[in-house]
Amino acid sequence: MYKLILSILLFSIIFILSSASFAQDYKDINVVLIQTYKLKGAMGDDAQAFRDILQRQGDVFSNDPRIIRSYALRHFWGADSRDLVIVTEFKNYEDLFSFSNEMNSMLEKAFSKEQLDADNTLWNKYVGQHADEIYQVVPETKK
Repeated sequence: MYKLILSILLFSIIFILSSASFAQDYKDINVVLIQTYKLKGAMGDDAQAFRDILQRQGDVFSNDPRIIRSYALRHFWGADSRDLVIVTEFKNYEDLFSFSNEMNSMLEKAFSKEQLDADNTLWNKYVGQHADEIYQVVPETKK
């Protein structure tokens, strides 16, 4: 009986310590928000204006200390050239969620209502399907 109680106690201590260290590691692991959009079709004359939207938003967000890195990707090779992917890396989940909650107010502060309305109109004209995924970086694979 004594061995059983000792074994349970030791197992519990190991579990508690490993859970505590896992919780600490969990907070220190970078997270990446991947936003994927499917463009409705060719933009023609609006292509530069659409790039300008991405650039203006990128300029506002790049000054935020919660963002480690961020960039937009356009489809380069393959079957469907309508893909637009925006990748944003954060130190932890708290930074990601606090940034997400403040994102609209940051844009409202940086741009006039007229500019935001014009950008939204152009965005909605060309952007269709949308998805957001949050990934956790596997630290052993970072270069």
